[in-house]
Amino acid sequence: MAGNSKVHHRVPAESLTRLKPQKLGRHYHKIPQYIKEVSSKYPRIISDYFLRNYRINLELHTVEVHEVRSEAAECIYKSAFGKLGFAIERPLLTEALECYYGGTGLPSQDTPISTSEQRMRLRLGQDISQIFSRALLGGASIGKLEKHENDFDQAVWEYVAEFQYTSHISGSRSAIFLYLDTVLVDELTARLSSPTGPLQAVEPSQHILHLPVRLQCVVAALQMPLSQVLALRPDDILPIRLQERSDVRINQQKLFRGTVFEEDGALFLTSLESVKTP
Repeated sequence: MAGNSKVHHRVPAESLTRLKPQKLGRHYHKIPQYIKEVSSKYPRIISDYFLRNYRINLELHTVEVHEVRSEAAECIYKSAFGKLGFAIERPLLTEALECYYGGTGLPSQDTPISTSEQRMRLRLGQDISQIFSRALLGGASIGKLEKHENDFDQAVWEYVAEFQYTSHISGSRSAIFLYLDTVLVDELTARLSSPTGPLQAVEPSQHILHLPVRLQCVVAALQMPLSQVLALRPDDILPIRLQERSDVRINQQKLFRGTVFEEDGALFLTSLESVKTP
């Protein structure tokens, strides 16, 4: 045969790109990059959830988007926009469980999944799916998430987003997986292909309500001469008393006054007056 052959032999099967007919002529190729852009724009959207609810400080390392994953979703939820799947690696799951209930030791990874872990996984899946889907939809709510248990309506996953985190408590690295089905991906591609883009799906005023803000609360204060401050050495002890009322501020502007209290081994801040517009 004259010329170059279009058939390449001895090519590994995993290196071949398999075209899916339903993706031809559509913006499916933009979805992985869009998920990474959203994760880069809101790098602490999931970390802040764990810090706020479980006192676990997570550091995001990498975000990968896969077309397939050998492991099935551990929880499946259905919504008006499609189905979402959720999975979490056990080290992070057990750490959240222990921090929530105030435990002191993590169970062995070789033991069977307990009922408490299953309930915690279901709760994490629902909350995290809501949080990240809102970011994907440009601030629009995905609506109510219900547990999907219909064996006759199997979910077809188009993409799986993998988030790798390191816990500052245990130092271990764990991953969270979010599965997006065909219907939800179709919704995202429609928004990406629209002239206004996905972030114009809601009123601009609604975007402001979802902007992250950092609250600052001064629970203790001490006034002392500069000479004493400069004379401080490691292991020195300063007598200090917690304030009964603490000012909560945003960007140095007072928002309200509150007090700190303890319940079930966790510290909480409660407002003692109406929230004022900063």
